[in-house]
Amino acid sequence: MNTSLKPGTTLYVGTAIDTIWSQIYYHVWWPGQGNDPMYLMNQSMNRVRNDYYENNYTPHMYTNGKDSGSGTATWISDPKTYLEEVGLYEINLIGTRSGNEISFDVKMNAIETTPTSQDLRLFVATVIDTVHYPTSPNGLTEHHNPVIELLTGNTGKQMKFISGITYTESFTWSMPSGWINHADISWKSSGLKAVAWIQNYKSKEILQVNEFGFN
Repeated sequence: MNTSLKPGTTLYVGTAIDTIWSQIYYHVWWPGQGNDPMYLMNQSMNRVRNDYYENNYTPHMYTNGKDSGSGTATWISDPKTYLEEVGLYEINLIGTRSGNEISFDVKMNAIETTPTSQDLRLFVATVIDTVHYPTSPNGLTEHHNPVIELLTGNTGKQMKFISGITYTESFTWSMPSGWINHADISWKSSGLKAVAWIQNYKSKEILQVNEFGFN
């Protein structure tokens, strides 16, 4: 997805929705010239995730693994359908930032033991809240929550949970030099975030998600 959702734009979903979901964005190489720097700096990740969701147009939103199309009506309504659901998993993140480097732990537990037939995967993404791109060919000069890197791999890390057991994954990560030295974009290290989610890899359903800001 390659769009801006800041207040005042036609695609903004409103503050009410902002408070109940975690938003992340993968950038694509079309319909433009394929020169989006947020795509180019991690082409493999963006292509793998785009192919996973079988996406073939932009902007295109997926909510909890469900296709929410390209309009704000479904972008607003789809998240609300999950408000009353009770999750079987818990994720908590805690960490620190020093300049462009972050260190953090992801702690997880589950109410039920993972069935042997189920393919659950942990994804941990580093994200930046705002990127300014003044020379953007499509006129969208401010982008929000692009994914920089997936720290558990582009297809996630397989997880098998045992009920009542807490699992911890620890990470230390530095902003890639391409982001630091890029001539066409600007951002602030105080906007770095980590977003972690557990996903049913077959159905694409997101079973739990949480994020942590390092400002």
